[in-house]
Amino acid sequence: MEIFYSELCLIGGVVEDNVDRLIAHGAENIELMLDGSGWDDFPRRMDALVPALKARNVGYSVHVPVWDVNLTCENAHLRAAVLETYKQSVVLASKLDAKHVVLHTGWCSDPHFSKDEGRARAGEAMLALNDFNAAYGQNLLVENVGTNATSLFTEDQFVHFLDGFPDDFGYLVDAGHAYINGWNLETLFSRLGERLRAIHVHDNDGLKDRHAPIGEGCMDWNALLAAANSTGRGLNLVLEYNIGTELERLREGRAFLEARCGGRR
Repeated sequence: MEIFYSELCLIGGVVEDNVDRLIAHGAENIELMLDGSGWDDFPRRMDALVPALKARNVGYSVHVPVWDVNLTCENAHLRAAVLETYKQSVVLASKLDAKHVVLHTGWCSDPHFSKDEGRARAGEAMLALNDFNAAYGQNLLVENVGTNATSLFTEDQFVHFLDGFPDDFGYLVDAGHAYINGWNLETLFSRLGERLRAIHVHDNDGLKDRHAPIGEGCMDWNALLAAANSTGRGLNLVLEYNIGTELERLREGRAFLEARCGGRR
């Protein structure tokens, strides 16, 4: 298993400075989160960004933009813009030799809209990304997002969403999101089989998506990590702590994961 620090906690800063600060607190792998002013116009800045980031000698993964970005929203022009941003995220990941790319499927913003239609739009977008990714060969991971009210998926629908997709597509389970929706994480990991490739690690009280450090919520991390270990695969574990979290908490989280997942691999 490899442990990543998410850039989420530092959104808004200069990207290179964010990476340096995470490295100073023990990061060996960093999940770049393409939100905030530091990532403005990143497709046109890749020629400068990529060499600067690769010079830091850490591993990377890439998380597509999230804030105000809904792949399955009710406006076709906005959906097209979001899909283009996802494609550019794949290009960046390829240039960085990223270990995976995290994709959000979108969400249902109002109960008057159809979740069935949202899932259909998400599937169409993933097929388009599959075609685009043929030139880049990135490890594309679909994340579970939203609350019970807004999520496009039940647990069972999420398990089967990628049925028929090529092996380039897998799952990243956001443990905190799954917990607030009442999903059974221990059985979910098993049900996803070889498609499960990464986990977003953060805690909450079962009510609000707090992205809190491990131990500041109600989640049973010993049971969850035992289930992750039982898959027998080298899952990427991403500490995705909220904006403003003290960086030392990432170092503590890494030590916790290393102690329960057999150390670094």
